[in-house]
Amino acid sequence: MKRILFFTVCFAGLVLTVCGQEAADYQKWMKTVAATSGSLRKNLDAKNGDAASADAKKLKEVFEQVHIFWNKKNVDDAMMSAMEASTAFGDLASQAAAGKFDDAAATLKKATVTCGGCHAAHREKAADGSWKIK
Repeated sequence: MKRILFFTVCFAGLVLTVCGQEAADYQKWMKTVAATSGSLRKNLDAKNGDAASADAKKLKEVFEQVHIFWNKKNVDDAMMSAMEASTAFGDLASQAAAGKFDDAAATLKKATVTCGGCHAAHREKAADGSWKIK
């Protein structure tokens, strides 16, 4: 009986540690998205195709991780939003590299709407003013 209790407590601790790490990773990704999106906008405005393309590629990679995160949680709408964002940023990277800045700006606008929908559905403001995943 003591062994079962011991292993149950150890397993619960492991699960809580993994879940806590996933939440920390998710917060890190969202902070990367915020910073990189700002850089991307500036680079598109300045018509700096190489830098805008690099920003978009970074965002594509982040949203691939976000997709995996939501897939593990079996949250289909968030998973699809992340995939749509990843695809959009991949397209944007190609557009920016080709100097198609109007197309890239339109793609960024579309991706931003996708992000906003997921935020509305899957995050809430905590009492301290921070945001947490629903």
